Amino acid sequence: MQKHETKQCKRCGASFECKTGSITECQCYSVKLSREEGEYVAEQFEDCLCAACLHELKDEFKAKQKVDLKT
Repeated sequence: MQKHETKQCKRCGASFECKTGSITECQCYSVKLSREEGEYVAEQFEDCLCAACLHELKDEFKAKQKVDLKT
């Protein structure tokens, strides 16, 4: 049986359906994170986030990398 549950994003509070039983159908599967980006997210949050927040954190990580390279 596939496991699906309604979760609340720990970053923005939005509700979404988490599909850990069929990860390729989960909303987060569309967000491709590098290992470093994934670590950045994991350092801040322990549970699932909505796809919108994952995209925002990916962009935030990239922006921080650019700033770090300039300094």
